[in-house]
Amino acid sequence: MPTPPPRKSGQAIIFLMVVLVIGILAVVWNFDLHRVVSAKLRMRNAGDAAAMAGARWQGHTLNMIGDLNLIQVAILSEAYALYDQEYQAWLAAGGDESDEPEPVFEDYYDPAEMETLHELRLRLELVGPLGAFAVAQQTAFNNGAMHDPALADNLLMLASDLREEIAETPYDNAWEEYADLLEDLAVRGVCVGSYALMLPQRPHPLLSEGFYGAIAQALADWWCPMYSYRYYLENYEDFESWPKFPSKFRYRLMFDLQLDEFEVEILDDTISIPESAMLDGEEYLDQLEGYLTNQTDVIDEDFTDYVTNAVFEADLAYWHVYHRETWTRPWPRPAKYNDETDLSKPRPLFAIRDSVKPKFNYLGAVAGISMSAPVSRGILSSSKNQTVDLSYKAKAKPFGLLNTEEGIEPPHYFGFVFPCFDDVRLIHSDIGQKVMSGEFYEHASRHVRPYLENGPSALHPDCPYCRLLNAWENLDRQAGLEWIDRAYSDDDDNPCDPEIDNDDLPWGDAGGGATGGS
Repeated sequence: MPTPPPRKSGQAIIFLMVVLVIGILAVVWNFDLHRVVSAKLRMRNAGDAAAMAGARWQGHTLNMIGDLNLIQVAILSEAYALYDQEYQAWLAAGGDESDEPEPVFEDYYDPAEMETLHELRLRLELVGPLGAFAVAQQTAFNNGAMHDPALADNLLMLASDLREEIAETPYDNAWEEYADLLEDLAVRGVCVGSYALMLPQRPHPLLSEGFYGAIAQALADWWCPMYSYRYYLENYEDFESWPKFPSKFRYRLMFDLQLDEFEVEILDDTISIPESAMLDGEEYLDQLEGYLTNQTDVIDEDFTDYVTNAVFEADLAYWHVYHRETWTRPWPRPAKYNDETDLSKPRPLFAIRDSVKPKFNYLGAVAGISMSAPVSRGILSSSKNQTVDLSYKAKAKPFGLLNTEEGIEPPHYFGFVFPCFDDVRLIHSDIGQKVMSGEFYEHASRHVRPYLENGPSALHPDCPYCRLLNAWENLDRQAGLEWIDRAYSDDDDNPCDPEIDNDDLPWGDAGGGATGGS
């Protein structure tokens, strides 16, 4: 058999080498892709599990506070039964005409017991959510999350701030004890954060992560996100152009239960009831009595006839109730696009399929977490940065239902906190109070105010949000305004707000299911 010419053999070897190189590159690329995707999935699993665990602990805490409310009802009901017995005997003996003084309800129970129950509820309200935060940490660690030193530093800074807190404490040494627990958590290790500030009523761009995202997009010559900040594009001159801040931000407690203290008052023969209650008047009293009468696991059947008297006639007795502004607030309605929609303005699209059932249509306690982790860019990356940060946010919420004489109702039906929470669900991360990433929390609480007072020279060089503010100072804002004007000059061909047909949405009409993360 004749031997192939050397030239053809060389071509075959070159071809095989090319195939081998392509195969190696494909394997390496797939390895890098698999590593990044698996890292994102691990982070998502850890974040969702952490949020669910935190919300479950929130539910346990709410149930314990509700149990203490019921225990207080039981103590006062027994006291009122004894008082009523003595009062009837006093009336039978002639009442005011007898030699005996009229019995007073407050003499039949110990105010110290009421104070003890009140302090126990206050401690649970403050420390219970922090316990939920600790449980979220351990759950995330169990699902593969890694310790984040930056989050630990934020906890230590927060502990330092709380030690200087001058606001009224819910009980003696409350902030000191809370700060001690935060420092203990930081030492043990943290991998998820839950940071939020009590921000001004009027939205401020420097406290919105969306504004910094819009700057980053503008640097890439995409100005659509800047439409919401057009006023500042038009009117910004220097750092003194920004709206002013309050003197000090207050930190929102982690996994806050959104509860209030309540003391019954009687004005003009009208009994005050919790503002978060869904009823009022005689209907409220009748249904509350019916509900409490059935709580025989806690309240003795011999005293259930006195439950409403015990609640609404006891002085020096505080109760824990749901905060009106949060628990009664419904979920965002899904945005629907139709021919009448004004496409000249950006419209939010909220990803839920339909209106939320009334029994679940409340916000209140939410466990929101944020986490981030560096991931190697991979062998084939040409970037100078060897890693890229992955981030994830998730929220979960405890749910419960009250079994009343009128049917199944949401937890805040009577306003008072009662034990009823037995379910936990992931909710969309845009619902409820915004949770900041650790980096953005540090920027908002530590860097923004010095910038407003001293200008760009006060910005922190290692903070990515500070670098974006520096970029804002040098941004061609006039060019951005012209770009936006061109985009919105034609409603039929607006790249910033294209017309959306409900039937073309991937989840059908008006939105669809979303996981807890974003």
